[in-house]
Amino acid sequence: MGVVAWLPIPNHTILLPGPAVNTVDQVDVEGHPRPEDSGVYLISTVYQRPATTWWALRALLQSDWSLVPSDPERPRSQTLGYEDPEHQILRRVVYHTCGIEPPVIVKVLDLTPDSPLKERVEPGDQVTVVAGVPLRMVRQVREIVQAQPPGEKIPVQFRRPDGSEYQVVTAARPIQALKGEPGLGLLLSGHEDDDTLPKIHFQAGAYEGNSSDLVLGLDLCERLLQLDLRRGRRISGSGGLDMEGNLTAVRGLRQKFSCARQANADLFFVSADDAKQLQGMDFQSSHPRIVPIHSLSEAIYWLQRAKP
Repeated sequence: MGVVAWLPIPNHTILLPGPAVNTVDQVDVEGHPRPEDSGVYLISTVYQRPATTWWALRALLQSDWSLVPSDPERPRSQTLGYEDPEHQILRRVVYHTCGIEPPVIVKVLDLTPDSPLKERVEPGDQVTVVAGVPLRMVRQVREIVQAQPPGEKIPVQFRRPDGSEYQVVTAARPIQALKGEPGLGLLLSGHEDDDTLPKIHFQAGAYEGNSSDLVLGLDLCERLLQLDLRRGRRISGSGGLDMEGNLTAVRGLRQKFSCARQANADLFFVSADDAKQLQGMDFQSSHPRIVPIHSLSEAIYWLQRAKP
């Protein structure tokens, strides 16, 4: 019987609750300390272990254990989410949610043969201001130039690679590449200046995967916006984030809910599309309270509106 009990069950895994991880030491934003508050954000984690007959029997008897098919497309991780080790998607979502948009650096790649700026501007120079309008995207140049009266003198501000600045005053002329429409004859490229964004730092080792994105995102937004979203509450949840800030599907929600319960969390945010995994639980009276949402911004709105 002992040998039978430890027989492996091929292509299956046992999920069980892991420890709750406080985000206070897991993420930091330079120059944006966390507002003082007695509440905490808790990352709910899940352990997974290879399935054997013995562990499968235990999973049948314990409501917060599960025997599930292994997913070879996902990395083995505590939080059972797809990996984005540098949290690039989370960073972008947080910046966008907080209204922080990086400026775009517009540079000259080349000049057309019929450009009025030929031999006055060099490839590699940055275009900073056109007709008094600071540039935030490449398409602005064409829009500004074509809005000027015919023959109007247009001041254009440039910055060389060494940082020195200069101005050229010119008039638009018909450009062959624009099918005869007025232009400056500049071939431009643009990229975001990430160096101006608040620096976000993540600690590694206490959790893995991206289903922690929602809780980490709440902590980061609270710091960047200087809002008190916790208001003394112990807030947990699970969900990855896509580029639009919407929650993505995760596995192991029953285990993560049990983890939050063991950590005495007050709230457990979950994707509304994933809430069926918690079927049979009373969303209003359970502790922690289960809050189905669709996005990071919706979670922030809910925390601001709900009474502690």
